[in-house]
Amino acid sequence: MKVQNRSPHKSITHKLILFTGMLLVTGVSTSGTPGAIGMKAGYQTPNAEVPAGQTPVIAYRLMPLIAANPRQLQVTMHFSVPAGETHAALQMPAWSPGDYHLQYHARYVRNFHARDSANTQHELDVTQPDPNTWDINTGSAHDVTVTYTLQETPPGFFSENVQLRSSQIFLNGTAVYMYLVGHKEMPVTLQIDLPNRWLSETPLPMQKAVGGAAYTAPDYDTLADSPVVIAAQGAVTTREFTLGKTAFRAVYFGQQDKIRDVDAYTPVLKKIAQAEIGIFGTMPTERYDFLFDVDGRGGGLEHLNCCRIALPSGAVPERYAPFIAHEFFHLWNVKRIRPQVLGPFDYIEPPRTRNLWFAEGVTEYYAHIATRRAGLTSASAFLTHWRRAIAAMQQNLARFKVTADQSSLKVWESGDSQGFGGLSYYDKGELIGLCLDLKIRAVTDNRRSLDDVMRLLWQRTAPPKPGYGEDDIRAAVNKIAGADLSAFYDSLARSSDELPYSECLAYAGLDDNLRLLPTISAGQQTLYTLWSTASAAAPKR
Repeated sequence: MKVQNRSPHKSITHKLILFTGMLLVTGVSTSGTPGAIGMKAGYQTPNAEVPAGQTPVIAYRLMPLIAANPRQLQVTMHFSVPAGETHAALQMPAWSPGDYHLQYHARYVRNFHARDSANTQHELDVTQPDPNTWDINTGSAHDVTVTYTLQETPPGFFSENVQLRSSQIFLNGTAVYMYLVGHKEMPVTLQIDLPNRWLSETPLPMQKAVGGAAYTAPDYDTLADSPVVIAAQGAVTTREFTLGKTAFRAVYFGQQDKIRDVDAYTPVLKKIAQAEIGIFGTMPTERYDFLFDVDGRGGGLEHLNCCRIALPSGAVPERYAPFIAHEFFHLWNVKRIRPQVLGPFDYIEPPRTRNLWFAEGVTEYYAHIATRRAGLTSASAFLTHWRRAIAAMQQNLARFKVTADQSSLKVWESGDSQGFGGLSYYDKGELIGLCLDLKIRAVTDNRRSLDDVMRLLWQRTAPPKPGYGEDDIRAAVNKIAGADLSAFYDSLARSSDELPYSECLAYAGLDDNLRLLPTISAGQQTLYTLWSTASAAAPKR
């Protein structure tokens, strides 16, 4: 639903301050070194004050109430209102990025209170103009403290939201944190009060302090897109590796003790990362976390600098590699190469784009390309995948009624975060990626590929630049191809015509059953080899 900003909310300025004694400690390191923070004594809160010249921030604090029945999470939010203002509005997201259906996280908020921080006995009047918004009459208060509690909430399609267990907690940020309307761009801090002998894991940069767990984020979007795992020591297993300047951390929680060999995943993760970094030439971040919820619910959900994946304890790492590769590829495609409406986010009004087939389906295409290039998939298995993908699409009659564009645009009407009208933008988009890649390779004599389109879009749209417009993918394809492929592109994405499998597979010397043609030419053989095994290294950015 759409929430109108009432006039009192518009005039709140950027003069937001962090309260004395809240979070940051003078002289604290902010290196952002990967790793967990643990507390050896229960619920200690470091005394702190804002150092001179410190950028004003909005401060959040999490306190797990594990002993409560039912278990709860207490959330505290501090912000300051400039002199003369008498209202402030807070909102809770109605949806979570990557999970394209409405969840209305506000419905699970309990015990909401707003108080004058200078006089905590003074509770401020609060109204709800709509289910997602809390309007606070701040009156003469300059500093406001808001508290509310959450119990365990239902999961989305792809991830847990608020999961509170006896020995571990998982928090999806959009289901936890409210934001100050009109000020999502403000820097924020996060303090976690850890139970005795517990630790916390999140990709956010850490503030290391004795007896505390403190993190920072440049804005609300980053905070909300950084899940938190809080667990008792021994209830989580971690592994680390480094590629170039990027530190990778694999965090196994849930039923992590049921995995027979955690170390078997590390070489697989490294190969996936190397293959996908090879497409773009470099990593966009100096830290990345794989959060594996062992035997957890849902599938996988991408985040800005990490992913949460439900990992079956009995999974074979190599066979599960395409699933992991899909989520890791989102580090670029959708988190940085994104439609304009997917960042910065409107968390109330569902964002509509015709290009989820590219964000999700082409990501799935590259999941299989990357695992092949990484040597995790054999040539035979690689071709078998495409044979089965094409066969599955040909059995779906919805392909005659719904286009990939429509499947993307109308996903909010289906409520399944998969597509619309029976057509999955994952399935159709993956095959569009196949056709686009082979076509570009053919018209450029193997000098260019879909890899070049991805690199061009990253160059043009990576934050802080705006995302791409609805026609910008087509323009990028034409630019890379050096030819006008608009009609070809429109036939793939914007019509219900059959996909040109025969034409595109023939470019690689393959017949309709993905068998090599008996009369394959040298050019076809070269294209097949470059497509199915490797490609030229990406230029450094």
